[in-house]
Amino acid sequence: MRTNVALALLGLIVASVVADDLTKIYKNPLSNGFGEDINWVKWEDAIETALDENKPIFLLIHKSWCHACKALKKTFGQSNARKAFKTLSEYFVMVNTEDDDEPFEEEYRPDGKYIPRLLFLDQNGDLLPEFKNKKAEYKNYSYYYSSPADVLNSMKDVLKHFGVEVPEMKKGDKLKPVKPPKKENKKKEETKEKKAEPEKPQKSEL
Repeated sequence: MRTNVALALLGLIVASVVADDLTKIYKNPLSNGFGEDINWVKWEDAIETALDENKPIFLLIHKSWCHACKALKKTFGQSNARKAFKTLSEYFVMVNTEDDDEPFEEEYRPDGKYIPRLLFLDQNGDLLPEFKNKKAEYKNYSYYYSSPADVLNSMKDVLKHFGVEVPEMKKGDKLKPVKPPKKENKKKEETKEKKAEPEKPQKSEL
């Protein structure tokens, strides 16, 4: 009887450990919805990690209430973007800050407090201002991205700047933004989802 009880308890312990490990694997609290398979790092640990690993920093600043941030998060779920994003992320110290976790130094607001904005930093945490969205839809928001393709291409440009080659990525392999479906009639045009635009911070955050 005691043997059976002991075995049952042992089984529960093992199951609990396995479940805990699986939770850690499949739920990354730092992902904020941008990919639990990415090795995200807290902002406060980013510079130290970058210096230790000799990697540039990928800093995505977003808010939980932001429509454009949610739209970008959704498009990153595309299968053609996910694999490339995962591959390139391994050459960066990956940081995404949500709500009050963002850095408040003016250096990280080079052209405003709009969101989402994606900045690339060197190992010391200094902004690399030359790496902006080359296909920016809004000229006053140079660090705003709405397409995973443009994010990936900027990541490649940063790695090229540092002389880093990514064997898994074919030379000249550029991911093209997904084109919206053609409008069939006026009704569809009226009900079409609003285009994501960079958003300004709420009054409480100013």
